[in-house]
Amino acid sequence: MSRSRLRVRSRAAAILLAAFALVLFGASPAWAHSGLERSDPPNGGVISVGRSALTLWFTEAIAADASTFELHTSDGVRVVVTASVSETDDGGIVRIHTQPLEKATYLLDWKVLATDDGHTSNGSVYFGVGTRPTGVASAAGGLPDLPGLLIRWIDLSAIILGIGAIAVSGRVLGSMGAAGTAPRRRSLLIGALATGVAVVTGALTPFLLTQPGGGSLGDWFDATWATLTGTPWGYLWSGREIALVIAAATLYRAARSRQPGGQLRVAVVALVAVVGLESWAGHASTLPRGSALAVLAAASHLVAAGVWAGGLAILALCLIPLLRRNRDTRGPILASAWRAFSPMAAIATVVLVATGLYEAGLHIPDLNSVASTVYGAVVAGKLVLVAAALILAGINTLLVNPRLAARVGRVLGRSGGWAPVPPRRFAAVVGAEILILVLAVGAAGLLTSVPTAREIASATQQTTLHTATVDGLFVTLEHVAAGPDRSRLIVRARSIVKLEAQPVSDVTVTLAGPTGTTGEVILERIEQGRFEAEIAQPTAGGWNAIVALDRDGLPTAVAQVDWTVAAASPADARPLEVVTSVLAILLLGAMLGVVIVARRRVHAAVAVSFHPVRASENSGSKR
Repeated sequence: MSRSRLRVRSRAAAILLAAFALVLFGASPAWAHSGLERSDPPNGGVISVGRSALTLWFTEAIAADASTFELHTSDGVRVVVTASVSETDDGGIVRIHTQPLEKATYLLDWKVLATDDGHTSNGSVYFGVGTRPTGVASAAGGLPDLPGLLIRWIDLSAIILGIGAIAVSGRVLGSMGAAGTAPRRRSLLIGALATGVAVVTGALTPFLLTQPGGGSLGDWFDATWATLTGTPWGYLWSGREIALVIAAATLYRAARSRQPGGQLRVAVVALVAVVGLESWAGHASTLPRGSALAVLAAASHLVAAGVWAGGLAILALCLIPLLRRNRDTRGPILASAWRAFSPMAAIATVVLVATGLYEAGLHIPDLNSVASTVYGAVVAGKLVLVAAALILAGINTLLVNPRLAARVGRVLGRSGGWAPVPPRRFAAVVGAEILILVLAVGAAGLLTSVPTAREIASATQQTTLHTATVDGLFVTLEHVAAGPDRSRLIVRARSIVKLEAQPVSDVTVTLAGPTGTTGEVILERIEQGRFEAEIAQPTAGGWNAIVALDRDGLPTAVAQVDWTVAAASPADARPLEVVTSVLAILLLGAMLGVVIVARRRVHAAVAVSFHPVRASENSGSKR
């Protein structure tokens, strides 16, 4: 290898590391999932007899046609309801209208589809009408539906196999010379079949997400079509499907072609688009900022999984039968294909672990969330699976590299010819590694189907009500987080006298904080007695709010509310995210260092082989 080419590759590796550093330190944590922020009536609350309007506030915009709301009494009697999604608050407010409710306890079951990331959430609100309920509704189960989870598992596995087919069809199988022609075609055919399967599972996914409760088949198709054509997630998913069709077709043509270079390039571009759209349609899409960097991290994680897990599976499917049929060629095949794959798999493994560590810190706020949330528990399980796969990968590396095995054996004090397991067990060890990686892909499918631990923490955080009484009105002011740098002011006003003079028509809030007056904030009427507006996140310190409430034909009622905004706690600094980000950077830096050292050794060896006479002269002069 020439010095200029080595320098170019070293610079490329440095640029790659810099890009990963931007990803690890530039991305923001995912904000709210489509969870229920609050409800009227609240869970466990009481409303008056005859009430016919219920309201749900979600932390993310939802798709109206793909969301369902069902109301029934504690005795199972169903009540007909109609639901509409408000255009205010980015489509996160749902108003439910029903017949005047009689005295009883009711359960409102809801299932919604987020428009940005395509994730579904469900839960219940338990309340009483004219009577206090005996309890509150328990939290919804954290696991998604089994059919959806299986489809997601197959879908991710198929994409990973497609990436693996392209990864090994070039240099790895090409290192076998003429003997690698048939395995290369077989690998591309497997890749084409896998991406075709991903097309089918991708087409089924929207139908599983938009199952209407009690609706007809026509309603189901209408809801799915509205989701695909009317939501950001639908646009991304449709683009992913188109890219998968292109990838499947070009991989099939490449498998049938003697010179597949052009088709492979098109397939690579299509799969890059698939990975990007897949990542953008996931948790990264809920970020208020830094989404592109977060998508890059998620996409790198998926590509690395494809190279390692997908490439290993493709090699096993294409070469292990060949090894069993031709035992005489076992050594040359292992010496060429498996050794060529080892460095590629090693780099992919480091990228996979580094980006996985970063994503874990990004989506898990603290260690307590590991045990208390489904997302945290699955991340821990996936970490164990990847660690087991790495151990098996190390054993396989020693089996196909006798020299490396001999060095390790000398360190361990073993005799010559040492191997961690008998060489005849190579296929069994590879099979075990693939099985563990398949389980890890299943864990990844579950992670992409449930809210992250940080999303749950954001959606369920408690807020403090600040109250005041003025001119016959009971006024409450609440400020809740609406993003990393935004807050929402919520003012409620209700009469404390039986004969209410006039309802409140307009509310204006004047804020004064540690840095001075911020000016007037005009709140928007959401429903009778409730007004909201978004403001910049208040700084830490003491705040004063002057709430002006206008009523037709009456003087403006003015209430003063004081509250304190607490300074960021150590938990807000996200120490787990910082630790995992540093570990990820160290792993990527170590990988870059190893690659540079290895390239320099190869360059030195090539230089000596190009100048044998000069090398011998130097050795003679030293004598």
